[in-house]
Amino acid sequence: MNRASVCKREQFSTLFAWFAVWFLIMGFGLEAAQPSPLLSPELLSEAGFELNWEIHLPVKTAVGEKLERLYVFDPYLVVLTNQNFLFCRDRLDGSRRFEMQIAESRLPVAEPLCLEGRLFFLVGSRLIIVDPSVGAVIRKEDLGEAAASRGVCLARNERFVYVAGADHRLHAYQIQEDGDHVELFSATADDDSAITSILATSEQVFFATTSGAVVAMKTDEPVKLWQYNCSGPITASLVLDGGVLYAAGEDTKLYKLDASTGKMLWAMPFFAGQKILHAPVVGRSLVYLNAGRSGLFGVSKESGQEVWNVPSGQSLLCESGQKAYIFAAPAVIVVMDNTRGRPLYSMNAAGVTHCAVNQVDAKIYLADEEGRAACLSVR
Repeated sequence: MNRASVCKREQFSTLFAWFAVWFLIMGFGLEAAQPSPLLSPELLSEAGFELNWEIHLPVKTAVGEKLERLYVFDPYLVVLTNQNFLFCRDRLDGSRRFEMQIAESRLPVAEPLCLEGRLFFLVGSRLIIVDPSVGAVIRKEDLGEAAASRGVCLARNERFVYVAGADHRLHAYQIQEDGDHVELFSATADDDSAITSILATSEQVFFATTSGAVVAMKTDEPVKLWQYNCSGPITASLVLDGGVLYAAGEDTKLYKLDASTGKMLWAMPFFAGQKILHAPVVGRSLVYLNAGRSGLFGVSKESGQEVWNVPSGQSLLCESGQKAYIFAAPAVIVVMDNTRGRPLYSMNAAGVTHCAVNQVDAKIYLADEEGRAACLSVR
């Protein structure tokens, strides 16, 4: 064998050796870099939860990106970061559906809507419609300067899109056959107070204001059907449950109104003791109400009376039978008996910072700011 062949073989051997060392180093490095579980397997087993899946979303923490919001829009888990990056995962197995930058970083993004299998985002005055089945934006439209405000809110039915404008008006946009949105009319509260929340059905559109007015009007013209005046500002989102409308106010009260007439359906509002800044969640028999420092209340839908209170409670996770699974500070899952009005047990969920409200089934969705996300089933 000539010298050139020997040299080439030696060079190849050296290169192979360096590659092997590099591979081992990188392999061990990758192994070491694997994130720890979001939740302790031992605690999950003891508490009777089953881990369905856990993933680590590629949140760019090095540049200050943090996971900020989680939503369950069956069959999807939708995750938004503080830099307006959108992750969409199959909520049953955690598999990737799509990822995209939904808006420029730091622009205000309203609470998204899911209707007829599509996701609606209002970013400033831009309406962005995403089809999650194909993972693509199918339409972007600028609704004009009047639609842009810091506290943007959005509602939609089969024919119209409704937006609360910076001009204190509700703007109704008609959906044309070609998909365009043409402004049909605008409306305002009697006292011209700012609109903070909108809901729409095929028969009515509802809005609430900073003066405490809850107004129902026709969907296709600015005609008021009824108005109920609460004793303080309404800044939390209105919630519709069948023919019932719930309004939670900064006057510390939760109101249950007949959606058709605006009549108060409880003998008196429920008093939470603190300003209510978060929308209530309506369950099977209870309304779950976050009242800040007063914690989370379970309020009887029938009577409007307190069934239980978790002083550090923050949000409903899911229901299973007569049990409610609650996320409480500092990162604790509390299981409540809705029949007897008492806690059954709790589990430490240290590290969890975010959760989703799931009203579809008995699954729990939890995450941290760095992008670790997990789905649990209730046994």
